[in-house]
Amino acid sequence: MREMNISDSRDDTFDVAIVGYGPTGLALAYWLGKAGHKTVVIERWPDLYALPRAGHVDGEIMRLFQRMGIAETIAGDSSVTGSNVILDSDGVQIAKVSAEESDQGWHAHYSLFQPNLEQALDAKVRDTGHVSVLQGWLAESIERCADGGVQINIASGKESSGNWIPTGLRKVIAARWLIGADGANSVVQKFLQGTTQDLGYNARALVIFAQRLDPTVGATMPDGEVGMMPSRPYIAFRESGKRFARWEFHVHENESSSDMGKESKAWELIGPWGFTPDNSRLIRHSVFEFRSLIVENWRDGNILLAGDAAHRMPPFQGQGMCSGQRDAAALAWRLDLVMRGVTDAAILDSYTGERRSHVLGITENTLERGRLFMLTDPEAARQRDARMREGFATENQKRSYGSVPPLTNGLLMKGTGGVVSPAGRLSAQFTVRHRGQESLLDDYIGAHWHVLAVDKSLLESLAATERELLKRLGALTLFLGRNETRDGFEDVGGNYSRWLSDLGCRLVLIRPDSYIFGGASDANGVRSLFNSLRAQLHLKVELV
Repeated sequence: MREMNISDSRDDTFDVAIVGYGPTGLALAYWLGKAGHKTVVIERWPDLYALPRAGHVDGEIMRLFQRMGIAETIAGDSSVTGSNVILDSDGVQIAKVSAEESDQGWHAHYSLFQPNLEQALDAKVRDTGHVSVLQGWLAESIERCADGGVQINIASGKESSGNWIPTGLRKVIAARWLIGADGANSVVQKFLQGTTQDLGYNARALVIFAQRLDPTVGATMPDGEVGMMPSRPYIAFRESGKRFARWEFHVHENESSSDMGKESKAWELIGPWGFTPDNSRLIRHSVFEFRSLIVENWRDGNILLAGDAAHRMPPFQGQGMCSGQRDAAALAWRLDLVMRGVTDAAILDSYTGERRSHVLGITENTLERGRLFMLTDPEAARQRDARMREGFATENQKRSYGSVPPLTNGLLMKGTGGVVSPAGRLSAQFTVRHRGQESLLDDYIGAHWHVLAVDKSLLESLAATERELLKRLGALTLFLGRNETRDGFEDVGGNYSRWLSDLGCRLVLIRPDSYIFGGASDANGVRSLFNSLRAQLHLKVELV
């Protein structure tokens, strides 16, 4: 491989180059641009994708959208998903499972319209003033440079009948860091030539979106419906956003994707819900292949992966796009610390271990659900029905329909036995009062490290080196009392006090992605918390 300096031949030099401008790339561009880093995005298609794809986000992701300033826009164009109905092999209801309550300040589950999300994110990316968006440019090849940078050779193209057609124009982009967020066929992943783990799931589904021309059509459909009939297992949603109904029908091995993708087949399958060409119109009907793949290492030097470039999972838990948003948030704050000179690049080593293990757990749960729901063998399906009637699978569904698991690896408070509780748990968000106004806490603090305490003496016990460490991180320190002070915050209703009590803490340190780094109940616990943080940050200049 030819090595060159990034200044040898280039059109521009950036702090970060992102390949891919789907939801993960959009989020990365926003977080990095908002932090002031000179960022470029390279996307082969000239325009944002106009058709619906992913349709679910949970309360945690809505909280990230809140910090981006788009949550109200997304919620206004989305539907709250409150329950799922499960039908057995004969189409008889076995269970109706409600979503767990969310402590994120938002509902637990939303059904959204992905193009609307991407438009909202795109506007926020451009508003940062630090991101160059190159749409209609294909990343053809990648080269490492002798001085540690990366060169991306890109070619201009246009869209014609769904195909990308090159125009002949080429550019060279240079960057210190490169992130591949370019989906399942990632150019960046192929360049890294890493190992990919296949968890063994390979299936197809016909995904249909239909717009009601008559608002009464399908109005009595459940929020979500799982039909486990072996002849054609399916999942149906009354609303995808507030615009369409959505279905995912299993495609059998002996059925061709071309036959299943015909318009007549789509109408045939959604007819039982009352949808016809006279009262609705098809927005999309496409056969998708679902895989379960996870790249082993998401970082090789200054090149990293995120989103579908790093992992793919079936849609049975609605966590594919959500996981990409978590990747973006977890990577962005680490990379920000490195580019600001606060920490060494070694802090990025924790990214793969943390995010990969989390995604693996979610994917395994998703596969369990998919294999349960999508059985096509009649005898196996009858045995499954019997187990479900006994309550086994219903309880599993309740667990998987609730919140995602905590982090178990990565940059978290550790002791001799590993991660120390409550480290790795997602922090809660409640309403607080500040200067006479009530709002959700994140409206005040944004995406920053922050110390949250209901015991002022623990904040007063912070040593000078600990305060200096918080300053370098750009961290905020908040005391939540029972009453509002001049510059403080009132814990409205005592929700934070109860939450911390349940955690066994009086103080917690929370990361910019809302996950708890660690907690403490006394001054000794505070010392242990900060010692663990300092040991893992790889500070460029040690504290004195």
